[in-house]
Amino acid sequence: MNENWKNHPKLKQIDPKKLEIMEFLIHQCQGKSLEMILPDLMAASSRLSEQGLSFTNTETSIILDALKEGMSSEEQQRIDTLRGLIL
Repeated sequence: MNENWKNHPKLKQIDPKKLEIMEFLIHQCQGKSLEMILPDLMAASSRLSEQGLSFTNTETSIILDALKEGMSSEEQQRIDTLRGLIL
């Protein structure tokens, strides 16, 4: 799996808890279909919320871009549609 997403400049000052959840989420969801990813995204958001944190739009976008790697073009389009709904 490509881990270039970790080099995004916006992640330099990220809360370590958020980064840990991002890493777990991306590893857990890699290669899954959108239907399988959605519950995991919601669970990660809930875990962050319990800690008084939330993903920014940029962080969510980074997660979605990382998850798109290796997906079919159809699945990538579905991710982009989802991005439009949640960001």
